[in-house]
Amino acid sequence: MTDTEPLPDVEITVRWIITGRVQGVSFRYFTQRAARALELAGWVKNLADGSVEALVTGPRRRVEELRRELEKGPRLARVDGVAEEVLDPGVAGIRGGDFEIRF
Repeated sequence: MTDTEPLPDVEITVRWIITGRVQGVSFRYFTQRAARALELAGWVKNLADGSVEALVTGPRRRVEELRRELEKGPRLARVDGVAEEVLDPGVAGIRGGDFEIRF
């Protein structure tokens, strides 16, 4: 591979914890729509502490694009932070290619 060849877009799996005003503002639905548009798999759910958790798998560039969208959030949200943990895809337990909202 030369310096001018692009890096391969490898599959990655990440777990995000999104903090701020992210519940009661359609954040999970926003996340699902954006993830499905990017053809990513995974899920999103509210946590008891007021944050939102998302587990996402797909090509690195599309996962990074989703993170940029989540950092903005829907119109009524205020995102204070997105903590990220990179996971082993086999451990993540994501099956199929859909992105769901968990309750």
